Amino acid sequence: MTSPYTRGDSFSSGASREHIRQALVDYGATDVVFSQRGNRSALAFRGAGRQFRIVVSLPESDGSVTTLGDTAEGPLREAKGKMLERANRRFWHALSLSIDAKLGAVAAGIASLESEFLAHVVLPGNRTVLDELEPVIDFAYRSGRRPSFGYPAPSLALTTAMPGLP
Repeated sequence: MTSPYTRGDSFSSGASREHIRQALVDYGATDVVFSQRGNRSALAFRGAGRQFRIVVSLPESDGSVTTLGDTAEGPLREAKGKMLERANRRFWHALSLSIDAKLGAVAAGIASLESEFLAHVVLPGNRTVLDELEPVIDFAYRSGRRPSFGYPAPSLALTTAMPGLP
């Protein structure tokens, strides 16, 4: 059986957000900000000369519970609220662990901050790399054609020297 600690149930959502903020600050990030609109939450920060923004969808109630009378409504709503709070605690704990792993890889010299958070780099025009590339990648898979990113395909010499490159 999984203990509450490993599921993330024992950490409040706020404690996990504070852990994320402190981990980023300890790494050297600045301007760490959390925001929320509806069921979407964003984390933004600056580091290594770049701006980053991670936007995530939070767990939300499915709204499918119907009640038959006033006596069931209170306990049912309370149970759903507890389930939603537990899901949110697990979500923020998982994000905290993910960011810890990314920062650990950067600290160990395995990767750069930019490569670990590449999808979340904010480009001029206030869109992220993910915002820009997601439709390009989707089209490439649907069409079966290699996407063009404005650069010529890697040279034959490079692909021969490094097998596995496209």
